[in-house]
Amino acid sequence: MISPVRWNGPMDTAPTSRLPRRPTLSDGVVLLREPRETDVPAITAGAGEPSVAAYTTVPSPYAESDAVWFVDHVGESWAQSKAAHFAVCDASAPDQLLGMIGLHNIDLDGDPGGTAEIGYWLSSAARGRGLMRRAVRILSGWGIDELGLARIDWVAAVGNTPSRNVVQQCGYQFEGTVRLGMLQRGQRVDAWVGGLIASELIR
Repeated sequence: MISPVRWNGPMDTAPTSRLPRRPTLSDGVVLLREPRETDVPAITAGAGEPSVAAYTTVPSPYAESDAVWFVDHVGESWAQSKAAHFAVCDASAPDQLLGMIGLHNIDLDGDPGGTAEIGYWLSSAARGRGLMRRAVRILSGWGIDELGLARIDWVAAVGNTPSRNVVQQCGYQFEGTVRLGMLQRGQRVDAWVGGLIASELIR
């Protein structure tokens, strides 16, 4: 259950609106929290899995230094209201990172309503339990209810059927294929695109 997570450099302009103080989000089964330095080994292992690299834009091979940079970048991008990243955990084991999920390319100044793009990955050992579906619903609901997002985009490399299934189960609508629409480590690949309108979220 993986989607192209875009954690690239900062945008040229700073937003006017600001993200709120980072919450911990949970539905009692899945918990989303701030990534920590102690998560570096789990991030390195999870993002380094071949199935994650195949469908995301994370560096490949994925080194520990990439995870260290990412954890540092998480706080910076939140403070600048550009992205909101969360560690995905089982609520019964909140210190064990199973994957990552985030809202990227955040625009809180849209009128009416802002926009963002969702991206995520889940380690292979945690798949098949519906955890990412719950995480997508939790984060999408927070984006709509707390950030006032009117639309959340979804983009995936063509063939990423698990990611497509996850978002469609949450109310996202598949909207088509963009030829060479995704840049993946210097290569253009065809992309599936879709999105969620605020009223469509399946809670």
